[in-house]
Amino acid sequence: MKAAARLLAGLIAVSVLALGQDSEAPVEDSGFVIRTESNLVVVPLHVYEKKQSVDGLGKASFELYEDGVKQDIAFVEGPAAEGAPPGAARSVPTEIIFLIDFSLSVMMRGLLDFTSIRTTLLEGLRKDVMISVYGFADTLKRFTGPTRDFARLKRAIELTYESEALGSRVYEAIIQTARDASNRGGNVSRMMLVFSDGFSTTNINPDLVVQVANALAIPIYPVILGHSELTDRYNQGGGGGVWRQPRQPSPGQERRSQIPGGTRNPAGLLRRQSNIRSQESRQAIFADIGPRTGGQSFDPEVLNNIVVRKILGSLADLAATEYIVGYYPSSVDEELSPHQVQVRLVDEEVGKLYGGRRVIVH
Repeated sequence: MKAAARLLAGLIAVSVLALGQDSEAPVEDSGFVIRTESNLVVVPLHVYEKKQSVDGLGKASFELYEDGVKQDIAFVEGPAAEGAPPGAARSVPTEIIFLIDFSLSVMMRGLLDFTSIRTTLLEGLRKDVMISVYGFADTLKRFTGPTRDFARLKRAIELTYESEALGSRVYEAIIQTARDASNRGGNVSRMMLVFSDGFSTTNINPDLVVQVANALAIPIYPVILGHSELTDRYNQGGGGGVWRQPRQPSPGQERRSQIPGGTRNPAGLLRRQSNIRSQESRQAIFADIGPRTGGQSFDPEVLNNIVVRKILGSLADLAATEYIVGYYPSSVDEELSPHQVQVRLVDEEVGKLYGGRRVIVH
């Protein structure tokens, strides 16, 4: 267990340092200050019954286990029951992280609708829900830390459009962003929305992303860009139309395969289709990071303001219906070692619990 902890810590450090040496310093500091407790562990989760959030649950509704041993729950915060009087302000704020791939092959100007951000995430949610904006290609940039200032958010996203560059270190960027956010400290619930095609230009193992995200309790929500274009290209014959068996040539006519769109040999077509299948497989691995970290993936056929509003609306619903279960580990090891934390419902008939797991090191 101790070796595993050292290995995980080392992997996080190595992977982010390789990117961090080339990264630019954050362009600004939001000044967002939160209350911190050094040894408090917070575990985010959701409870649904037939796709409806189960609200109003308290400490008596949950059990928390560390390495299979039941622990005392310090507090539970979550959505109030319908009609309940307003309670005390939530003590654990929420940070929604936008991580945008600004590589030349991916960048979509106007990707995010500023009006949707304001109405869906700023005006429609608790005042302690903040948004931060990062962008990446071959390097990672933090354009703003957690903030609710609309002008600052708008400028941060505009900066991503102005930062187009080569490379796409997708998985290093996710790891470093999660680490950068966690290094700000404090008891904060975080979720990360990643806009990318998932085509990393490095060979880092996506499993490491899952390990780090779960250890830091940051669910990932990939938005897969360009998948529908790959599907269209495959259906059209690998980007050059569908190959057809050629007619028999007239005497003296060159024998060659005529393929719509200029492709002239079936072997080339098969290579292109194989390449598209490989790209789709890579996108599927990127998408799978969502459910593996307690999040979900979005695979829109088109990406316009309506679709973006729906995606942001999903994030807003998750922030509004989230529960936070907090506890203090009963012991601290002499040497750091990883511990499995799981929250369960006392009565499973109440609904189905999503999330509620993380790995902590103490």
